[in-house]
Amino acid sequence: MKRPLMIFALVAGLAALAACGKLDVNKTGLVKISDHVYAMIAAGPTAVEGLGANSGFVVGRDGVLVIDTRYTPTLANELLEAIRSVTKAPVKYVVNTHYHPDHSWGNMVFKAQGAVIMARPETRAALEKYSPAYLDFYRLRSKDTYEMLKDIKIVPPDTTVADNEKIDLGGVTVVIRCLGPAHTAGDCVVVIPKGKVAFVGGLVSNGYHPNLGDPGADFDNWIKTLDRLAEMRISYIVPGQGKVCGKEMLESEKNYITRIRNKCEQDIRQMIPMEQAAKTIVIPGAEGYLQPNLLPFNVQSVYRREIPRIVRPDFALDLPADFQIMDGGGDSKLGFIRWDAAAETASLEIDTQWKPTSGREVIVQDIADVVKRYVETGIREMDTAGSKRIDIGGEKAVAQYGTWKYKKDAGLSGSGTWTWAFVIRGGKLYAIRLSTEGGVDAREERLNMDSLEKVASTFRLTPRAS
Repeated sequence: MKRPLMIFALVAGLAALAACGKLDVNKTGLVKISDHVYAMIAAGPTAVEGLGANSGFVVGRDGVLVIDTRYTPTLANELLEAIRSVTKAPVKYVVNTHYHPDHSWGNMVFKAQGAVIMARPETRAALEKYSPAYLDFYRLRSKDTYEMLKDIKIVPPDTTVADNEKIDLGGVTVVIRCLGPAHTAGDCVVVIPKGKVAFVGGLVSNGYHPNLGDPGADFDNWIKTLDRLAEMRISYIVPGQGKVCGKEMLESEKNYITRIRNKCEQDIRQMIPMEQAAKTIVIPGAEGYLQPNLLPFNVQSVYRREIPRIVRPDFALDLPADFQIMDGGGDSKLGFIRWDAAAETASLEIDTQWKPTSGREVIVQDIADVVKRYVETGIREMDTAGSKRIDIGGEKAVAQYGTWKYKKDAGLSGSGTWTWAFVIRGGKLYAIRLSTEGGVDAREERLNMDSLEKVASTFRLTPRAS
Protein backbone atom coordinates (compact mmCIF):
# COMPACT_ATOMS: atom_id res chain seq x y z
CA MET A 1 0.00 0.00 0.00
CA LYS A 2 2.90 2.39 0.64
CA ARG A 3 4.23 2.49 -2.93
CA PRO A 4 0.96 3.65 -4.62
CA LEU A 5 0.59 6.35 -1.96
CA MET A 6 4.15 7.54 -2.56
CA ILE A 7 3.56 7.62 -6.33
CA PHE A 8 0.34 9.56 -5.84
CA ALA A 9 2.12 12.09 -3.60
CA LEU A 10 4.91 12.48 -6.16
CA VAL A 11 2.45 13.03 -9.01
CA ALA A 12 0.52 15.55 -6.91
CA GLY A 13 3.70 17.38 -6.06
CA LEU A 14 4.79 17.51 -9.70
CA ALA A 15 1.36 18.77 -10.69
CA ALA A 16 1.58 21.53 -8.10
CA LEU A 17 5.03 22.51 -9.34
CA ALA A 18 3.76 22.56 -12.89
CA ALA A 19 0.88 24.76 -11.87
CA CYS A 20 3.24 27.11 -10.04
CA GLY A 21 5.41 27.14 -13.14
CA LYS A 22 2.51 28.58 -15.15
CA LEU A 23 2.33 31.40 -12.64
CA ASP A 24 6.01 32.28 -13.00
CA VAL A 25 6.74 32.02 -9.30
CA ASN A 26 9.95 34.01 -9.74
CA LYS A 27 8.00 37.10 -10.74
CA THR A 28 7.60 40.23 -8.65
CA GLY A 29 5.03 42.97 -9.14
CA LEU A 30 1.51 41.99 -10.17
CA VAL A 31 1.10 38.21 -10.37
CA LYS A 32 -2.14 36.66 -11.64
CA ILE A 33 -2.79 33.48 -9.67
CA SER A 34 -6.27 32.71 -10.99
CA ASP A 35 -9.09 34.43 -12.88
CA HIS A 36 -10.10 36.14 -9.65
CA VAL A 37 -6.95 36.35 -7.52
CA TYR A 38 -3.93 38.60 -7.89
CA ALA A 39 -0.84 39.06 -5.73
CA MET A 40 1.33 42.16 -5.58
CA ILE A 41 4.79 40.77 -4.81
CA ALA A 42 7.29 43.29 -3.45
CA ALA A 43 10.40 43.77 -5.54
CA GLY A 44 12.76 43.74 -2.57
CA PRO A 45 13.39 44.51 1.08
CA THR A 46 14.15 48.24 1.00
CA ALA A 47 11.83 50.88 2.42
CA VAL A 48 11.16 52.22 -1.09
CA GLU A 49 10.08 48.70 -2.10
CA GLY A 50 7.87 48.35 0.96
CA LEU A 51 10.21 46.31 3.20
CA GLY A 52 9.42 43.24 1.10
CA ALA A 53 5.77 43.13 2.22
CA ASN A 54 3.27 41.55 -0.17
CA SER A 55 -0.35 42.40 -0.75
CA GLY A 56 -3.06 41.32 -3.20
CA PHE A 57 -6.68 41.47 -4.20
CA VAL A 58 -9.64 39.33 -5.18
CA VAL A 59 -12.04 40.39 -7.95
CA GLY A 60 -15.72 39.46 -8.09
CA ARG A 61 -18.67 40.69 -10.13
CA ASP A 62 -19.78 43.04 -7.37
CA GLY A 63 -16.51 44.33 -6.05
CA VAL A 64 -12.89 43.90 -4.97
CA LEU A 65 -11.38 42.76 -1.68
CA VAL A 66 -7.83 43.91 -0.92
CA ILE A 67 -5.48 41.94 1.33
CA ASP A 68 -3.03 44.27 3.10
CA THR A 69 -2.42 47.80 1.89
CA ARG A 70 1.38 48.15 1.78
CA TYR A 71 3.77 50.48 3.56
CA THR A 72 3.47 53.99 2.11
CA PRO A 73 0.81 56.03 0.29
CA THR A 74 2.87 55.74 -2.90
CA LEU A 75 2.95 51.94 -2.72
CA ALA A 76 -0.75 51.80 -1.80
CA ASN A 77 -1.58 53.90 -4.84
CA GLU A 78 0.51 51.56 -7.00
CA LEU A 79 -1.65 48.71 -5.72
CA LEU A 80 -4.79 50.69 -6.53
CA GLU A 81 -3.48 51.33 -10.06
CA ALA A 82 -2.84 47.59 -10.45
CA ILE A 83 -6.44 46.89 -9.41
CA ARG A 84 -7.70 49.41 -11.95
CA SER A 85 -5.63 47.73 -14.66
CA VAL A 86 -7.71 44.59 -14.05
CA THR A 87 -11.21 45.82 -13.13
CA LYS A 88 -13.39 48.88 -12.68
CA ALA A 89 -15.35 47.18 -9.88
CA PRO A 90 -15.43 49.13 -6.62
CA VAL A 91 -12.98 48.31 -3.88
CA LYS A 92 -15.43 47.23 -1.17
CA TYR A 93 -13.27 45.58 1.45
CA VAL A 94 -9.76 45.58 2.89
CA VAL A 95 -8.49 42.83 5.18
CA ASN A 96 -5.42 43.59 7.30
CA THR A 97 -3.77 40.23 8.04
CA HIS A 98 -1.98 41.95 10.94
CA TYR A 99 -1.05 45.44 12.12
CA HIS A 100 2.60 45.81 11.05
CA PRO A 101 3.20 49.09 9.18
CA ASP A 102 4.38 47.48 5.95
CA HIS A 103 1.01 45.71 5.72
CA SER A 104 -1.41 48.34 7.01
CA TRP A 105 -0.20 51.91 6.60
CA GLY A 106 -1.74 52.13 3.11
CA ASN A 107 -5.23 51.85 4.64
CA MET A 108 -5.82 55.57 4.12
CA VAL A 109 -5.72 55.18 0.32
CA PHE A 110 -8.41 52.50 0.28
CA LYS A 111 -10.51 54.18 2.96
CA ALA A 112 -10.71 57.12 0.55
CA GLN A 113 -12.13 54.67 -2.03
CA GLY A 114 -14.95 53.82 0.38
CA ALA A 115 -13.64 50.40 1.39
CA VAL A 116 -14.60 48.80 4.70
CA ILE A 117 -11.41 47.84 6.52
CA MET A 118 -11.59 44.54 8.39
CA ALA A 119 -9.24 42.89 10.90
CA ARG A 120 -9.06 41.20 14.25
CA PRO A 121 -9.70 43.43 17.31
CA GLU A 122 -6.12 42.74 18.43
CA THR A 123 -4.89 44.20 15.14
CA ARG A 124 -6.87 47.38 15.61
CA ALA A 125 -5.57 47.78 19.17
CA ALA A 126 -1.94 47.19 18.17
CA LEU A 127 -2.17 49.49 15.14
CA GLU A 128 -3.39 52.33 17.33
CA LYS A 129 -0.92 51.58 20.14
CA TYR A 130 2.32 51.07 18.23
CA SER A 131 2.02 53.21 15.07
CA PRO A 132 2.89 56.52 16.79
CA ALA A 133 6.06 54.93 18.21
CA TYR A 134 7.03 53.58 14.79
CA LEU A 135 6.56 57.02 13.23
CA ASP A 136 8.62 58.67 15.99
CA PHE A 137 11.38 56.14 15.42
CA TYR A 138 11.55 56.92 11.70
CA ARG A 139 11.36 60.66 12.36
CA LEU A 140 14.31 60.52 14.75
CA ARG A 141 16.41 57.73 13.22
CA SER A 142 15.70 57.56 9.47
CA LYS A 143 14.89 60.86 7.81
CA ASP A 144 14.77 59.38 4.30
CA THR A 145 12.19 56.80 5.35
CA TYR A 146 10.21 59.36 7.31
CA GLU A 147 10.01 61.54 4.22
CA MET A 148 8.02 58.76 2.54
CA LEU A 149 5.82 58.35 5.60
CA LYS A 150 5.25 61.90 6.87
CA ASP A 151 1.85 62.27 5.18
CA ILE A 152 0.49 58.99 6.48
CA LYS A 153 -2.77 59.01 8.38
CA ILE A 154 -3.12 55.90 10.49
CA VAL A 155 -6.52 54.39 9.65
CA PRO A 156 -7.63 51.58 11.97
CA PRO A 157 -10.03 48.83 10.88
CA ASP A 158 -13.75 49.70 10.75
CA THR A 159 -14.98 46.29 11.77
CA THR A 160 -13.69 43.08 13.32
CA VAL A 161 -13.70 39.60 11.85
CA ALA A 162 -14.22 36.15 13.34
CA ASP A 163 -12.88 32.80 12.25
CA ASN A 164 -14.49 31.33 9.13
CA GLU A 165 -16.17 34.59 8.13
CA LYS A 166 -17.26 34.52 4.47
CA ILE A 167 -17.53 37.40 2.02
CA ASP A 168 -19.34 36.99 -1.31
CA LEU A 169 -17.87 39.27 -3.96
CA GLY A 170 -20.18 37.98 -6.68
CA GLY A 171 -19.12 34.69 -8.24
CA VAL A 172 -16.21 34.25 -5.83
CA THR A 173 -16.21 33.77 -2.06
CA VAL A 174 -13.45 34.79 0.32
CA VAL A 175 -13.06 33.00 3.66
CA ILE A 176 -11.23 34.67 6.54
CA ARG A 177 -9.56 32.28 8.97
CA CYS A 178 -8.51 33.49 12.42
CA LEU A 179 -6.46 30.76 14.05
CA GLY A 180 -5.18 32.58 17.11
CA PRO A 181 -2.05 34.57 17.97
CA ALA A 182 1.06 33.48 16.09
CA HIS A 183 3.17 36.07 14.24
CA THR A 184 1.14 38.73 16.08
CA ALA A 185 -1.80 38.64 18.47
CA GLY A 186 -4.27 39.38 15.67
CA ASP A 187 -3.25 37.28 12.69
CA CYS A 188 -5.78 36.27 10.08
CA VAL A 189 -5.51 34.36 6.82
CA VAL A 190 -7.49 35.11 3.67
CA VAL A 191 -8.46 31.98 1.74
CA ILE A 192 -10.02 31.91 -1.73
CA PRO A 193 -11.35 28.34 -2.05
CA LYS A 194 -12.19 28.66 -5.76
CA GLY A 195 -8.54 29.23 -6.61
CA LYS A 196 -7.06 27.27 -3.69
CA VAL A 197 -5.11 30.39 -2.69
CA ALA A 198 -4.21 31.64 0.78
CA PHE A 199 -2.78 35.03 1.72
CA VAL A 200 -1.07 34.26 5.04
CA GLY A 201 0.45 37.58 6.08
CA GLY A 202 3.46 37.31 8.39
CA LEU A 203 2.84 33.64 9.17
CA VAL A 204 5.11 32.63 6.28
CA SER A 205 8.14 34.26 4.65
CA ASN A 206 9.74 32.92 1.48
CA GLY A 207 13.42 33.78 1.21
CA TYR A 208 13.18 36.37 3.98
CA HIS A 209 13.90 36.04 7.68
CA PRO A 210 10.56 36.03 9.52
CA ASN A 211 9.97 38.51 12.32
CA LEU A 212 9.72 36.66 15.64
CA GLY A 213 9.84 39.74 17.81
CA ASP A 214 6.29 41.02 18.03
CA PRO A 215 4.97 41.41 21.61
CA GLY A 216 1.87 39.42 20.69
CA ALA A 217 3.70 36.50 19.05
CA ASP A 218 2.93 32.96 20.21
CA PHE A 219 5.52 30.48 18.92
CA ASP A 220 3.65 27.34 19.96
CA ASN A 221 0.43 28.41 18.28
CA TRP A 222 2.38 29.66 15.26
CA ILE A 223 3.59 26.12 14.65
CA LYS A 224 0.08 24.73 15.21
CA THR A 225 -1.30 27.28 12.75
CA LEU A 226 1.21 26.23 10.11
CA ASP A 227 0.08 22.63 10.62
CA ARG A 228 -3.55 23.67 10.21
CA LEU A 229 -2.71 25.52 7.00
CA ALA A 230 -1.01 22.37 5.72
CA GLU A 231 -4.30 20.51 6.18
CA MET A 232 -6.29 23.03 4.11
CA ARG A 233 -7.08 22.60 0.43
CA ILE A 234 -4.51 25.14 -0.71
CA SER A 235 -2.30 25.03 -3.78
CA TYR A 236 -0.82 28.52 -3.71
CA ILE A 237 0.42 30.59 -0.79
CA VAL A 238 1.08 34.31 -0.94
CA PRO A 239 3.55 34.80 1.93
CA GLY A 240 3.94 38.00 3.88
CA GLN A 241 7.30 38.44 2.19
CA GLY A 242 8.81 36.67 -0.79
CA LYS A 243 7.44 35.08 -3.91
CA VAL A 244 4.34 32.95 -4.41
CA CYS A 245 4.96 29.42 -3.22
CA GLY A 246 3.34 26.16 -2.24
CA LYS A 247 2.90 24.33 1.03
CA GLU A 248 6.59 23.44 1.16
CA MET A 249 7.24 26.82 2.77
CA LEU A 250 5.03 25.91 5.73
CA GLU A 251 7.55 23.28 6.76
CA SER A 252 10.44 25.69 6.17
CA GLU A 253 8.83 28.24 8.46
CA LYS A 254 8.29 25.61 11.15
CA ASN A 255 11.93 24.51 10.88
CA TYR A 256 13.16 28.09 11.25
CA ILE A 257 11.08 28.74 14.37
CA THR A 258 11.91 25.37 15.91
CA ARG A 259 15.65 25.60 15.24
CA ILE A 260 16.03 29.09 16.64
CA ARG A 261 14.03 28.19 19.76
CA ASN A 262 16.03 25.01 20.35
CA LYS A 263 19.38 26.75 19.90
CA CYS A 264 18.35 29.63 22.15
CA GLU A 265 17.18 27.19 24.84
CA GLN A 266 20.54 25.41 24.70
CA ASP A 267 22.45 28.70 24.98
CA ILE A 268 20.23 29.98 27.80
CA ARG A 269 20.83 26.82 29.82
CA GLN A 270 24.57 27.23 29.27
CA MET A 271 24.36 30.88 30.40
CA ILE A 272 25.74 32.16 27.11
CA PRO A 273 25.06 35.92 27.05
CA MET A 274 22.31 36.95 24.67
CA GLU A 275 24.55 39.29 22.68
CA GLN A 276 27.07 36.49 22.11
CA ALA A 277 24.32 34.07 21.05
CA ALA A 278 22.91 36.64 18.64
CA LYS A 279 26.29 36.94 16.91
CA THR A 280 27.00 33.23 16.59
CA ILE A 281 23.70 31.48 15.86
CA VAL A 282 23.20 29.95 12.40
CA ILE A 283 19.91 28.67 10.95
CA PRO A 284 20.65 26.00 8.32
CA GLY A 285 18.90 26.81 5.07
CA ALA A 286 18.49 30.49 5.90
CA GLU A 287 22.01 31.63 5.01
CA GLY A 288 20.87 33.60 1.95
CA TYR A 289 17.62 34.98 3.35
CA LEU A 290 16.91 38.68 2.86
CA GLN A 291 16.75 41.08 5.82
CA PRO A 292 19.56 39.27 7.70
CA ASN A 293 19.41 41.96 10.41
CA LEU A 294 16.31 40.13 11.66
CA LEU A 295 18.32 37.06 12.71
CA PRO A 296 20.06 38.64 15.72
CA PHE A 297 16.82 40.49 16.49
CA ASN A 298 14.97 37.16 16.47
CA VAL A 299 17.54 35.59 18.78
CA GLN A 300 17.13 38.44 21.25
CA SER A 301 13.34 38.20 21.03
CA VAL A 302 13.33 34.44 21.63
CA TYR A 303 15.80 34.81 24.51
CA ARG A 304 13.61 37.35 26.27
CA ARG A 305 10.47 35.34 25.72
CA GLU A 306 11.92 31.97 26.75
CA ILE A 307 14.17 32.89 29.70
CA PRO A 308 11.44 32.68 32.40
CA ARG A 309 10.25 29.28 31.12
CA ILE A 310 13.74 27.82 30.97
CA VAL A 311 15.37 29.40 34.01
CA ARG A 312 12.28 29.09 36.25
CA PRO A 313 13.42 31.45 39.03
CA ASP A 314 12.03 30.76 42.49
CA PHE A 315 11.73 34.43 43.44
CA ALA A 316 9.67 37.43 42.38
CA LEU A 317 10.06 41.20 42.25
CA ASP A 318 7.27 43.73 41.83
CA LEU A 319 8.70 45.24 38.67
CA PRO A 320 7.03 48.28 37.06
CA ALA A 321 5.37 47.62 33.70
CA ASP A 322 8.17 49.29 31.70
CA PHE A 323 10.81 46.82 32.90
CA GLN A 324 11.66 44.10 30.38
CA ILE A 325 13.86 41.03 30.50
CA MET A 326 17.10 41.83 28.68
CA ASP A 327 19.16 38.71 29.37
CA GLY A 328 19.36 35.63 31.53
CA GLY A 329 20.48 32.04 31.73
CA GLY A 330 21.07 28.93 33.77
CA ASP A 331 18.39 27.19 35.77
CA SER A 332 16.63 27.48 39.11
CA LYS A 333 19.75 26.29 40.98
CA LEU A 334 22.36 28.50 39.32
CA GLY A 335 21.52 31.39 37.03
CA PHE A 336 20.74 35.05 36.46
CA ILE A 337 18.13 37.40 35.00
CA ARG A 338 18.60 41.04 34.01
CA TRP A 339 15.77 43.53 33.59
CA ASP A 340 16.01 47.01 32.12
CA ALA A 341 13.71 50.02 31.84
CA ALA A 342 14.68 52.78 29.43
CA ALA A 343 13.18 56.16 30.25
CA GLU A 344 13.66 59.38 28.27
CA THR A 345 16.66 60.50 30.30
CA ALA A 346 17.91 57.37 32.03
CA SER A 347 18.23 53.60 31.91
CA LEU A 348 17.43 51.60 35.04
CA GLU A 349 18.71 48.04 35.44
CA ILE A 350 18.19 45.19 37.89
CA ASP A 351 20.35 42.08 37.70
CA THR A 352 19.66 39.13 40.02
CA GLN A 353 22.04 36.17 40.25
CA TRP A 354 21.69 33.07 42.37
CA LYS A 355 23.77 30.04 43.32
CA PRO A 356 23.86 27.39 46.09
CA THR A 357 25.68 28.31 49.26
CA SER A 358 26.52 26.68 52.57
CA GLY A 359 27.10 30.09 54.12
CA ARG A 360 24.83 31.66 56.66
CA GLU A 361 26.02 35.25 56.67
CA VAL A 362 27.05 37.83 54.07
CA ILE A 363 29.95 40.20 54.73
CA VAL A 364 31.02 43.28 52.78
CA GLN A 365 34.13 41.49 51.46
CA ASP A 366 31.87 38.97 49.66
CA ILE A 367 30.35 41.80 47.65
CA ALA A 368 33.72 43.45 47.06
CA ASP A 369 35.08 40.21 45.58
CA VAL A 370 32.12 39.92 43.21
CA VAL A 371 32.43 43.56 42.13
CA LYS A 372 36.13 43.03 41.41
CA ARG A 373 35.43 39.98 39.20
CA TYR A 374 32.64 41.87 37.45
CA VAL A 375 35.03 44.71 36.58
CA GLU A 376 37.77 42.32 35.42
CA THR A 377 35.48 40.52 32.97
CA GLY A 378 33.08 43.32 32.01
CA ILE A 379 33.08 46.61 30.14
CA ARG A 380 32.56 48.91 33.14
CA GLU A 381 34.90 50.56 35.61
CA MET A 382 33.32 50.67 39.07
CA ASP A 383 34.38 52.90 41.96
CA THR A 384 33.14 51.94 45.43
CA ALA A 385 31.92 54.84 47.57
CA GLY A 386 30.97 52.82 50.64
CA SER A 387 28.72 50.20 52.17
CA LYS A 388 25.23 50.30 53.67
CA ARG A 389 22.21 48.13 54.34
CA ILE A 390 19.10 48.14 52.16
CA ASP A 391 15.75 46.42 52.44
CA ILE A 392 15.63 43.16 50.48
CA GLY A 393 12.28 41.52 51.14
CA GLY A 394 12.06 42.72 54.73
CA GLU A 395 15.70 41.99 55.55
CA LYS A 396 18.32 44.69 56.03
CA ALA A 397 20.84 43.25 53.60
CA VAL A 398 24.51 44.18 53.31
CA ALA A 399 25.18 46.28 50.21
CA GLN A 400 27.94 48.28 48.56
CA TYR A 401 27.41 51.31 46.34
CA GLY A 402 29.34 53.63 44.07
CA THR A 403 29.67 55.03 40.56
CA TRP A 404 30.55 53.45 37.24
CA LYS A 405 31.60 54.39 33.72
CA TYR A 406 32.37 52.43 30.57
CA LYS A 407 35.97 51.34 30.04
CA LYS A 408 37.90 53.26 27.38
CA ASP A 409 38.15 50.24 25.08
CA ALA A 410 34.43 49.40 25.32
CA GLY A 411 33.50 51.71 22.46
CA LEU A 412 30.66 53.12 24.55
CA SER A 413 30.04 56.28 26.51
CA GLY A 414 27.99 56.59 29.66
CA SER A 415 28.10 56.53 33.41
CA GLY A 416 25.87 56.13 36.42
CA THR A 417 25.51 54.77 39.92
CA TRP A 418 25.26 51.24 41.30
CA THR A 419 24.20 49.39 44.42
CA TRP A 420 24.88 45.69 45.00
CA ALA A 421 23.25 43.67 47.78
CA PHE A 422 23.43 40.01 48.87
CA VAL A 423 20.91 37.89 50.75
CA ILE A 424 20.87 34.19 51.67
CA ARG A 425 17.56 32.38 51.44
CA GLY A 426 16.81 28.66 51.37
CA GLY A 427 20.41 27.57 50.89
CA LYS A 428 21.03 29.98 48.01
CA LEU A 429 22.91 33.24 47.70
CA TYR A 430 21.01 35.92 45.78
CA ALA A 431 23.04 38.85 44.46
CA ILE A 432 20.92 41.83 43.43
CA ARG A 433 22.68 44.51 41.39
CA LEU A 434 20.96 47.85 40.80
CA SER A 435 22.32 50.28 38.22
CA THR A 436 21.33 53.65 36.75
CA GLU A 437 22.62 55.28 33.60
CA GLY A 438 21.72 58.53 31.90
CA GLY A 439 22.37 62.19 31.45
CA VAL A 440 20.59 63.32 34.60
CA ASP A 441 21.55 65.53 37.52
CA ALA A 442 22.65 64.16 40.89
CA ARG A 443 19.23 64.62 42.46
CA GLU A 444 17.44 62.69 39.73
CA GLU A 445 20.14 60.01 39.87
CA ARG A 446 19.42 59.54 43.57
CA LEU A 447 15.69 59.35 42.90
CA ASN A 448 16.29 56.71 40.24
CA MET A 449 18.36 54.62 42.62
CA ASP A 450 15.73 55.07 45.34
CA SER A 451 13.10 53.69 42.94
CA LEU A 452 15.32 50.67 42.18
CA GLU A 453 15.90 50.00 45.87
CA LYS A 454 12.13 50.15 46.39
CA VAL A 455 11.73 47.41 43.75
CA ALA A 456 14.49 45.36 45.44
CA SER A 457 12.57 45.59 48.71
CA THR A 458 9.75 43.52 47.13
CA PHE A 459 12.06 40.49 46.65
CA ARG A 460 10.41 37.30 47.87
CA LEU A 461 10.74 33.58 47.34
CA THR A 462 7.90 31.92 45.47
CA PRO A 463 6.85 28.28 44.93
CA ARG A 464 8.49 27.24 41.68
CA ALA A 465 6.21 25.76 39.05
CA SER A 466 6.88 22.08 38.42
